[in-house]
Amino acid sequence: MKAKIKFAFRIVIDQNSAMPWDQYVFEDTYFEYKIQHQVFDDKENPVKNYWELLAGNAHAERIPFLLSSSAANYVSQLNGVIKSLPDVLGNTFFAFENFKLDLISSHLEDPSKHRIGLTFYTPDLFLIDIIDGRYLLSRGASDGIGFETFMFAFHPQVAIAYYEPL
Repeated sequence: MKAKIKFAFRIVIDQNSAMPWDQYVFEDTYFEYKIQHQVFDDKENPVKNYWELLAGNAHAERIPFLLSSSAANYVSQLNGVIKSLPDVLGNTFFAFENFKLDLISSHLEDPSKHRIGLTFYTPDLFLIDIIDGRYLLSRGASDGIGFETFMFAFHPQVAIAYYEPL
């Protein structure tokens, strides 16, 4: 089995998230959400939650993209790696090249209803095999003799987001 793949790693952040980094992302995206909600809300028939806003104004679908700028500075602090996801030896961490923010829910007056998802995408990797619940991967193509490899264990928040057979 040889394929070019990209992994996606998704975290959900809400008011109960314990990590300080998550809390900063939560606070800034919620602040930005309240601003954007007012921009897209109908002045005649105002609503309070995101799904009502989206039902009343199709342009409100741009809000998750607009919230991304609030999270981008925090994401840049990670320097392209998720250190909480090491390879099986604990050496190579989950590298990512971009991210996408999705707005799960929010409410103009209730921060406990604000939930976002951040999905991080790896650069291209080469999947060589799957052995005992672990991906055998390489960052580069074969040098004609072999591959420099690392192994990454299956993880419940990691999925293959792109697959191209070779």
